[in-house]
Amino acid sequence: MPGRVRRLSMKHHHSSGKYRLLKRVIMMCLSLILVCSMSISAFAVNRIGRAENETTQSVQMTDNQKGEAAATRQKSSEAQTKTRQENMKKSDSESKTKDNSEEQKKDSKDADNKGAKENSTEKDAKEDSEKNISKEEKSTKEEKNTEKKSEETTDVSEATTTAAKETTTEAAEKKTEAVTEKTPEGKDSKEATSEEKAEEETQAEDDKNKEIAVTSISGPTEVQVGKTIRLTGTSGSYGYSHSWSSSNKNIATVTGNGSTAEVKGVAVGTVTITHRYSSQWNGNTRTETYQVKVTKFADNYSGEAAIYYLANPAGDPWTNDTGAWAPSQDTSNTLANISTSGATWEDGHVDDIVYENKNIKSNVASYITSWPDGSKGSTWTVKEGDSSTASYFTFILNSIWDKYKSSVAADLGIGADQLQQSDIKEITLTPRKISRDNGGTHPYHIDCALSIKSTKVFTAKFWVKEPGESSEYRQIDAKNYLTGNPVARTTKATIGSTKTVNGVTYVLDGWYPENAEGGAYGSIKIADNRWNNYIPSADELANGTVNFYAHYSPTTTSIKLKKLVTGSMGDKQKKFHFTISIEKENKNVTFKVGNTSKTGSATVDLANDEESTLTEIPVGADVSITEEDYSGSGYTTSYVIDNGNSALEIKANISNIQAKNDVSAHEIVFTNNKEAIPDTGITLDSLPFIALLALSIAGGIFYLFCRYKKRFV
Repeated sequence: MPGRVRRLSMKHHHSSGKYRLLKRVIMMCLSLILVCSMSISAFAVNRIGRAENETTQSVQMTDNQKGEAAATRQKSSEAQTKTRQENMKKSDSESKTKDNSEEQKKDSKDADNKGAKENSTEKDAKEDSEKNISKEEKSTKEEKNTEKKSEETTDVSEATTTAAKETTTEAAEKKTEAVTEKTPEGKDSKEATSEEKAEEETQAEDDKNKEIAVTSISGPTEVQVGKTIRLTGTSGSYGYSHSWSSSNKNIATVTGNGSTAEVKGVAVGTVTITHRYSSQWNGNTRTETYQVKVTKFADNYSGEAAIYYLANPAGDPWTNDTGAWAPSQDTSNTLANISTSGATWEDGHVDDIVYENKNIKSNVASYITSWPDGSKGSTWTVKEGDSSTASYFTFILNSIWDKYKSSVAADLGIGADQLQQSDIKEITLTPRKISRDNGGTHPYHIDCALSIKSTKVFTAKFWVKEPGESSEYRQIDAKNYLTGNPVARTTKATIGSTKTVNGVTYVLDGWYPENAEGGAYGSIKIADNRWNNYIPSADELANGTVNFYAHYSPTTTSIKLKKLVTGSMGDKQKKFHFTISIEKENKNVTFKVGNTSKTGSATVDLANDEESTLTEIPVGADVSITEEDYSGSGYTTSYVIDNGNSALEIKANISNIQAKNDVSAHEIVFTNNKEAIPDTGITLDSLPFIALLALSIAGGIFYLFCRYKKRFV
């Protein structure tokens, strides 16, 4: 039993020794951690202190700069005071010299009196000097006590001005003294030296230059397309050479005539007119500029317009040749009312001669407020025997009859005497354009095409809408036929022919019959085999004219691919990679990337605000554009098609692509956004503090655990 107690006691002491050793090790570690923590904290405090010290030094430097500025101002004030004193002494000295020369001619008594006066003058000068010094000291004290920068600036400015004036006065006095010394004795003091003559000549030239007026250009600031305005620039009495120029002749031209010029508007926009003029007196060239805004031509006429019509129903309705229209110039007594406000005016032509802003060609009927009989509508029909329109019918028919029967007889291959006026039953006038500046009593004309309903003859007209036109069809052919005869398809347009405009290919896909309103019938085309014996229906010949319409349909379309990079961390110089794939009916098709032809697929690289245009894409094709995945670089990718909704995808698809109504390119914009990583507050500078805190907590827990275990044992 005693041996067992001894072993237990030894074991207990041995265990106690291990725990004490472990306790010491832990305490040493904790002490080391605390020391390191204090050292790092001191280092951080020292670092912060240095930063604050740098800030303080910066502030002190600013204050020192302000102090230096104040000292500079004080020195300037003292220098000015000293300059004043020296000037006063110099003045006293000059006065003394003058007085002494006069005293030589007087007696000694006068000399004593003069000396007394000089002493008095010197005393007064000293008193004035002391007063000035006291004033300057007072002013300096006020400047030191003043806190407002504006007052300090004012004081410095006043002091500088005063010093400049005194310096100028002193220089002038010295110059006068020098001239006096150089002037020979015995000559008239008014006689000028060579220097004075040069100075006078320079002054005279300056006076003449001052007579040249330097003004700005005057005149209207706006001009309409096709109109002119007059501008007036600088002119003078000594003669100039002038030149005028326009910054963009495609917007406005200028023609100068001396100091005036005429500016003519060419296209809508803004242009800078420059006037350069050189003085013939000294050769100096000066420049003045003037901005002129060119606006859309506007003619807001409201009133009567004379009605004219093609003498030959198959004639060209777009010509401004007076010979093609009936009745003869300024003889129409058929008057309608128009209002041209808001209309778009286009150039007219007679063969190769162009007349600016001559015609309204689009939506002509909308500008006709009433026809001669007071009716309204897109067309006007006059009938034989009608109470309202019979007189107009007779006048119109008589004015066209000679030319009409001649042209019809030539088309039909018959004699003109086989046609009678009594065959004509009604005439429909369709306005094709409104023309202006025609002279005469009624300078505005409504130029109409005629549809003549006859018992023997009808007219067939063919119309084509060019690529890019929204609604306007142009008459390309017309021919007269005997009633009951078939119409031959025109040869002036070929079905299946193509045109490419702005990267889009169009095809003339077929002829369409007219609808009830006289326009194109929609999607119903006339089959090719019908042209072997096409006889118009009664509905088509309701007004005596059958119309056929064709238009160019796009066979291809285009896509503008654009890249945008946004976000605070977005790299706007980086090139992003795109893969393009185009198929139609599961077959690769040919298209263009820029001017390079591709089949099936292509790749492009775009940086911020760059774009690539894909053209000649077949209508009905399936288009796929995929951007490389840049999410690993922190970018979020999205795209928008034709200003639609944004999609968070890297792949954009357009199935069965079609041409837009205005035939403009589709637009796909890919945007890559990358923002900065949010600051969590954990930086490399704070990590040591966090680690020490964790170790301290862990050591404290371990220490408590050891104490608890020892107490338990």
